[in-house]
Amino acid sequence: MKLSAVKAVLSTLLIPVFLTLVLSGALLYFGKTGVIWGIPRYMIRNGHTAAAALMCIIIPIHFVINRRIYRAELRALGKKQNEESE
Repeated sequence: MKLSAVKAVLSTLLIPVFLTLVLSGALLYFGKTGVIWGIPRYMIRNGHTAAAALMCIIIPIHFVINRRIYRAELRALGKKQNEESE
């Protein structure tokens, strides 16, 4: 598989995993009862935990694959801050 395809898959996976974390986190925070939208609280918590674990695996891989882009962005940010301080 080409590197660009791996990047696309990882970036695409991050979106639903992030949305799952946001939704399940909001449900757990605001839904104080045992059942939320007909789903038991423990199932929402388990889904939230699984999504968080998946995110912890995907993000470091994403950073490693895109490290050149991040370095270029940090250099550009450093140059911009130096120009503003002068």
